[in-house]
Amino acid sequence: MTLGAALAQEKFQDNDPISYTATGGSARGYSRVVFEALNGIVRDEYPGSAAEFRPGSPAGSLLEITRGNADFAGASGAVEVQYALEGTAPFREPLEGQIFHVMTTHNELTVHYLMTEEWSEEHGIESMADIAEKKPPMTIAVNTEANLQSTVAMYEHIFNEYGFSMDDVKDWGGSVIRGNSGIGMDALADGRADVFINGRFMPDSRLEEIHNNRPLKWIDIDRDKMAAAAEGWDYDLYIAPAGISPFIEKDSATQKMWNALQAGPHVSEETVYKFLTAISKNVDRVQSIHSSLRNFGPEMMVWNPMNLPLHPGAERFYREKGLID
Repeated sequence: MTLGAALAQEKFQDNDPISYTATGGSARGYSRVVFEALNGIVRDEYPGSAAEFRPGSPAGSLLEITRGNADFAGASGAVEVQYALEGTAPFREPLEGQIFHVMTTHNELTVHYLMTEEWSEEHGIESMADIAEKKPPMTIAVNTEANLQSTVAMYEHIFNEYGFSMDDVKDWGGSVIRGNSGIGMDALADGRADVFINGRFMPDSRLEEIHNNRPLKWIDIDRDKMAAAAEGWDYDLYIAPAGISPFIEKDSATQKMWNALQAGPHVSEETVYKFLTAISKNVDRVQSIHSSLRNFGPEMMVWNPMNLPLHPGAERFYREKGLID
């Protein structure tokens, strides 16, 4: 090893603290739970570090990191990132070259296509094809329109595969309840919603609890149509095995979605390098945060599903670990 290489490798090996703000996700949701735990790991590894989580939205968090108002964004999916790069609304200009990959945390968010058994039997619905053909009135619980991944990728593309849209649902006499998955599950539980489409991890104890009191059924979706919808955003087709949840009685097609951490161009190489160093030293601790992180590790971290440029701190870290050439 040359002297220059040795000096470069020694860079950022001190225990000096770092400071950063992470954003994305609601004040009481999954993102906060994960970020607060990750921040705790960083503080333990680099005492005195100021690591803060600030609630935000998936799209808004990308704007925040490109404007220098936050350092890390951690709730944006493929749709938000692609729209940001292109400058597609709600983004007013292309942000290509301003969003950098730091790490991927999981590929486990599973879209749940559910209906109540009562509504299913009343209208003779077993599948998305039945919905397209029979056009039944329904109250459907989905995410807010500002959450692009949970709207465009979770239901708009599937509806399109079957030849209808949310406007058609309204024309059939239907109505929409918008909110995060918790709001949608509350609507299922108290009888306000007939259909639920949103991302959860599988199996999900809250949905199983609802099922025990208000029986649910999976909406069958053609495997090829699901694959086409998932492929549109480079998400993974997932065949949920029969019995993984009590309302999944046969192998059923859905899609899995990843979660990744991005940084803005203003974030220092040291901050990102030390952040990744702290996390990589505590993989077991990260895996214990939530069941969705059970497969977290170096290979997951370096995976860059959107092929974003690596942040310089991430590039240094992954190269030193032999994870990239």
